[in-house]
Amino acid sequence: MSLLIVERGPNAGTRIPLTVFPVTIGRDPQNDIVINDEECSRFHLRLKQRGNLMIIEDLESRNGTYINGDRTLNAVIKNGDRILIGNTELSYAGATPNIQLATEIMQFDMLVAEELGLGGPISLNPEKHNTREFKPQRLNQLSMANQTTTSVAAVKKIFELHGNILVIEDLEEASKTLLKSIGQLLSKISRASFFVWSDSQRQLIPIATKHFKKKQPFLLSQRAFEDVITRKQGILLEANSPQVTHQGRHRVILPMIQNGIPICLVHIESDEAKTPFPKQELGLIQALLLRCAPSFESLLLRRELDGWLIGMIETMIATVEAKDTYTRGHSERVSKYCLAIADELKLDRETKKLLMISALCHDIGKIGIPDTILKKASMLSAEEYAEMRLHPTIGADIVSHLPSSQRFISGVKYHHEKWDGTGYPDGLQGEDIPFFGRIVGLADVYDAMVSGRGYSGFMNQDDASERLADEAELFDPEILKAFQKAHASGALTLKTDTLNQHLDEPILENSKNILNLNKDKKSDSKPKNIKKQKKVK
Repeated sequence: MSLLIVERGPNAGTRIPLTVFPVTIGRDPQNDIVINDEECSRFHLRLKQRGNLMIIEDLESRNGTYINGDRTLNAVIKNGDRILIGNTELSYAGATPNIQLATEIMQFDMLVAEELGLGGPISLNPEKHNTREFKPQRLNQLSMANQTTTSVAAVKKIFELHGNILVIEDLEEASKTLLKSIGQLLSKISRASFFVWSDSQRQLIPIATKHFKKKQPFLLSQRAFEDVITRKQGILLEANSPQVTHQGRHRVILPMIQNGIPICLVHIESDEAKTPFPKQELGLIQALLLRCAPSFESLLLRRELDGWLIGMIETMIATVEAKDTYTRGHSERVSKYCLAIADELKLDRETKKLLMISALCHDIGKIGIPDTILKKASMLSAEEYAEMRLHPTIGADIVSHLPSSQRFISGVKYHHEKWDGTGYPDGLQGEDIPFFGRIVGLADVYDAMVSGRGYSGFMNQDDASERLADEAELFDPEILKAFQKAHASGALTLKTDTLNQHLDEPILENSKNILNLNKDKKSDSKPKNIKKQKKVK
């Protein structure tokens, strides 16, 4: 059965079933659905059903009908769409589920996918879509949570578990800790999984799983997920219910709600078919989810901001590379080399992330260099070279406007400084050169050799490594040593053919790949050796 849920305005929270069509909505009592809103027209809109499609038609209303912020006269609406009429906002929940598991999980966390039983193309068990046959027991999370406040010991336990999660700043780690905490509260638990809900994409993104007993694939229900998201209420699917596919399991799905919006879901299973979940223990879990919701919202917002930052960087890199076709893929390769060096130096994950951003941004200043200089295939004149030397400073000025730029700007501004003091822009020497500048500088020179710049030819990767060793006075000895180890292990081997300058796995594809870049296979192609050239200064 389809529903309209009043999200904002008079009677907020009311659920209006849609059983007979067409349906008229407006202020006049003769409408099928009456909205007590003075900003709503007497006969505002009509809902019609055409097969599986739900069509909304504006009836020449005074203030218009808006779907997800866009004014419309006639349109098809889908699950989750927001309808604004006057000051009243409604959300539509269709009878046919359309929630999906994010396919990106297969790319960045195979372990979670495998534990969920998703070894191949991701799919959910649709169960039965007929509403009369789908009869879960719905749970009122606020009522459940309030019942736990009668026990001092229970409240103390919830605060203790919440405190453990509160200090964690990583979403994945916080999710794993939450599942462990749920295991301490629920005695009959066999396995649990944690999902983040993306409302814009109608996707559930698996983040963490936990097996407490026998390890086996999860039994995930598309219809159940849809029900929880739509109604913003948890549901209990008991093994003795003949209406659902159960395989002898009890299941409960609980939403994490923040400001009236579901942001995450917890899916819990028990293999003890004869013993249902204790309601008191489910209340404790719901109380914990309510306490943790603000913390998880902050972690999700931080993740979203990181995504915006990477998107901005990608845009700037694409702009530079559109100007200079010779350097296509250069920033990504330099970033990959830097992270391989970072692995040898045993740098922590946060430092690797900042180093990655610094390396990706290191040539952004070239956007301010004239095309006649940037695209010149021959050696630059003294005047042209002087102008080219300005790009680190220009790049530093550009990235200084990015969030937390002071933590990674050094790789942008100082990647052309040399250990012996012969570099630019400031002629820094030795350890006066910031750490990121030393790493990015070495990786930049290496890629210039092996990627075949128009004025430098194409150098074999082994020869390039030897050249850097011959010019050791230009680089930090410890970083050069880490580079040599990474090269010897094969972590630096990439396909850098000038006719095909791209990575097999784009570095910006996802954060997990970014921090595990030393696992690529060796390239099968080896360019021909060429004669060594003059030192790179």
